[in-house]
Amino acid sequence: MPNIVLKSSATHQKGIFALRHIKKGEQVITFGGDLLHRSQVDFEDYHLQVAEDFYLGPSRKLDDYINHSCAPNCGFKDGVTLVALCDIAIDDEITWDYSTAIDEEDFDGFSCGCGALACRGKVSSFRHLELKDKLRLLPHLLPYLKEKYYALKVEA
Repeated sequence: MPNIVLKSSATHQKGIFALRHIKKGEQVITFGGDLLHRSQVDFEDYHLQVAEDFYLGPSRKLDDYINHSCAPNCGFKDGVTLVALCDIAIDDEITWDYSTAIDEEDFDGFSCGCGALACRGKVSSFRHLELKDKLRLLPHLLPYLKEKYYALKVEA
């Protein structure tokens, strides 16, 4: 039985929602798409940064529609797999923090409308976040960022 479905979102045009109760730690979805070099990416289309200069392009599946939240209910574990950070109820929107994948020096970011009480107001590269946000998000980073920012954990 599928865990998630694409539906209209109150804060976004479309989003992914839980079809059943999802327990904390449970795998929700693994991202797909072709591996592309930065020079091949259409930045107007869906993409997920997975290394310094590499991205997954659009899969044209449900993973392309998972929205950002500054207080997400999912995070990365062991690669490009999202797991539930808390129990997720039926019909809750599935979200992850986009800053746990983005680390581009020249990324200007974009306004955030996630509606979370802890909303940062802007989605930006991990490198541009405040230290308190970096430390909170560190366990949920993609592997290339965990390796790059490992020193933060040591210093904390």
